[in-house]
Amino acid sequence: MSPTEPKSPSGLRGRRYLLVTLGCFRNEVESDLLRGALRRLGLGETERIEEADVALVMTCGFIAEACDEGIDTIIELGEIAASVPAPPPVIVLGCMSQRYGAELAREMPEISAALGSDWAPDLEAALEAVLHGDRFAAPARAPRMSTLARAVDSSEGAQLYLRASDGCDRACRFCAIPKIRGPHTSRPLADIIEETARLCRGREREVILLAQDLTSYGADLDPETGLAMLVREVARIEGAHWVRMLYLQPQGVTERLIETVAAEPAVADYFDVPFQHVSSHVLKAMGRSGSADEHLDLIERIRSRIPDAAIRSTLMVGYPGENDGDFAELLEFVREARLDWLGAFVFSPEEGTAAASLPGKVAAELALSRYNELVEAQDAQEAMCAGAMSGRELEVVVEALCEIPGYDLVGRSYREAPVVDGFIYLKTTPGGKQARAGEFVTARITGQEGLDLVGEI
Repeated sequence: MSPTEPKSPSGLRGRRYLLVTLGCFRNEVESDLLRGALRRLGLGETERIEEADVALVMTCGFIAEACDEGIDTIIELGEIAASVPAPPPVIVLGCMSQRYGAELAREMPEISAALGSDWAPDLEAALEAVLHGDRFAAPARAPRMSTLARAVDSSEGAQLYLRASDGCDRACRFCAIPKIRGPHTSRPLADIIEETARLCRGREREVILLAQDLTSYGADLDPETGLAMLVREVARIEGAHWVRMLYLQPQGVTERLIETVAAEPAVADYFDVPFQHVSSHVLKAMGRSGSADEHLDLIERIRSRIPDAAIRSTLMVGYPGENDGDFAELLEFVREARLDWLGAFVFSPEEGTAAASLPGKVAAELALSRYNELVEAQDAQEAMCAGAMSGRELEVVVEALCEIPGYDLVGRSYREAPVVDGFIYLKTTPGGKQARAGEFVTARITGQEGLDLVGEI
């Protein structure tokens, strides 16, 4: 047993917990680490609140909307718990708790304990306290990446989410992640390889590498270790059928990385690059570098080497100081870049960030109007991308049975990351393969359903 793993005190053995996970893919990994720690402490999991001795909520706290969802979930959980004979105490963990833990515990009677992103050292004491009817106040801890070994994989279907690193050293003025997750820290390459091989054993998986800044992977390790090496090593593990990278900062998408994606058959030809904006004026105000020309050049370098590469980005409108000219440049970029997917959002002044107090605020109505215009332009691009896929054969991972009449299954190709992108609605032809969730099959694209694709297997 690792020194960082808690032992199993007799007072916790046999107890049952309910776990609610909010937020992004990274929290799925965080919750699996928590499940492993709870199992080592002797607790078992239940999905029924009336069977739970304790309820835990793994929160997200990156933006205000995520915090609102966390608070609403805690209140709703408290209301449901109050309806059972023995209401379980509620422990809140994760990013929102790291950001506002002490304040939450003071203001929300539903919460019996609040642990931050570095929850492991306090978990046992918090459980023992709340199960005895006491409240627990965790000491303030600087955020750091968990060193617990991952023993549980709750991923559904073929997906396997893997944390490559945690934290961020960048200074984007709109972002609270460095304060919430701490400085960038890479996991040792050997640990990632071992975990991947163990969790892929006996199954074909879509391995999804996660980090707040994946392109900085290895910067704090051996000089030869970097994202290109990590991707290459993971792609050669038995069972790693696909390898997908998420959250690639533009400056970190090097020629070496592009060449690695092109050379490794198992690595998805998929680039998720959050440009955030293209106006040099706005990017400088954000604390980021780049320009429309530089971003277009990167897109061109990717497509010249990998013509069928799918490129996703995120863009923000309404940042303080954004003027009509900045937005016009952003809109023209979307039309010229021909992005396969785009996550657009309106600037939110996050508490504790430098951008929250910047002058030149954009009126809410104007920001929303710009958002709608940007989404309309991108929808036209995505419709053209979908139309160009007709007649092609794509390898698809089956996600589930399809609830839409006329289709049998729903899946994704290399072009679609889970949750954030589109789907492929699948029909099974007479004599075709009877596929199940988690299997990889070949589909012929026959059309589209809105911005999603339709195919036959």
